[in-house]
Amino acid sequence: MVPVYYWLPALGCMGMGFMFLNVSAVAEQFRSLFSLNYAGLGVFLSAPFWAHTLVQVPAGLVVDRLGTLRTLALSALLCAAGGFVPLLLPHNMVLAVCMRMLIGLATGLLFLSMVSAVKTLCPPAFMSRAQGLQGAAFSLGTMVPFIVLPYFGESGWAAAYILGGLMSVALLASLLCPPLAPLRRETRTEPASAGNVLRVLGQVARNRRLWFIGCCHGFSFGTITALGNWLSVMLADSASSGAVAGSSNAEAWALPTSLVLLAGTMARIAGGELGRALPKQKLLVALVLGIGLFYLLLALAGSTWMLLACAFALAVCCGGTYASVFTLTIEAAGASHTATGIGFMSMLANCVNVGLILLLGVVREYLGGFAPALALSSVCVLLLLLWGRSINWKCREE
Repeated sequence: MVPVYYWLPALGCMGMGFMFLNVSAVAEQFRSLFSLNYAGLGVFLSAPFWAHTLVQVPAGLVVDRLGTLRTLALSALLCAAGGFVPLLLPHNMVLAVCMRMLIGLATGLLFLSMVSAVKTLCPPAFMSRAQGLQGAAFSLGTMVPFIVLPYFGESGWAAAYILGGLMSVALLASLLCPPLAPLRRETRTEPASAGNVLRVLGQVARNRRLWFIGCCHGFSFGTITALGNWLSVMLADSASSGAVAGSSNAEAWALPTSLVLLAGTMARIAGGELGRALPKQKLLVALVLGIGLFYLLLALAGSTWMLLACAFALAVCCGGTYASVFTLTIEAAGASHTATGIGFMSMLANCVNVGLILLLGVVREYLGGFAPALALSSVCVLLLLLWGRSINWKCREE
């Protein structure tokens, strides 16, 4: 029997990954449904990430106050509402955006409550494995829409909503299982004073290492989600201007996009093993350098297949950073501020993530291609690494 500390975070994180990119897999259908241009589509696709960004730090306080199990139940209910409610008025853009933002808020709660559940349920000897499976399950969830939704044809947009809602219902039902008894016995903490919360946030916000790690995570996690949102359009654009017959439709590239996301999934597992053998800070810097270089190669790619090959390499570099990012965050924040440090780092990462999604959409709409945005992203990554060289990793105050 699979232990609960493996299957529960895997179920929750797979659903979270699905809900992040279920709309992206049938983006052209949503663009037609709401009569959007590519800039408008970029805003729609980024909606959950804006909300996800804002809730990162407060989510830790909510988990501490409500307890892990109640927060899991609340987040599952909100995700289910975000999946089913838009079907009531499918052409209402305002309702769709509000529900996507609701999913962003709910997944912010879901992520931190999953981290808390693993900490409570998992024996220390299996903690790193459980965290690795949690990260891989999220990446696997981002693949599923690109594999499944094309089979629904023109009804793919409706299936995206329904399947996301059903996955949330499945998570809610799983909370009734007996192995979750330790979470039911968990004691809730009293809310901290506003002054103490501000003091802790101030200490975390002055930590330069957390800023660096958060931006690195933004260009790794953010690149994976940006590829999920835009890679099929990139490939379709390249194919329409080249000699790849019958592949100018973005949905025709859903399977290759899912395989790129699979490469990122496997790299998360491999990155955890590499982190045990190599210094994590050096490993993170090397992989982020690879992200910057492959962004540049994507911008310069002269053929569809070269573009796809560079996307695979970029996804591998992004996935490989996952374990190092969270281990270094815990070290940088210290034991007393771990939850706040992770929330702050994730907030920074999601800001970069939203910026990448919007940048690619706006540049595609008004400049007719993605190359300028990819080149600019490469420059930003390299400037980040240059700034990171000034950080003293042995000093706690950094």
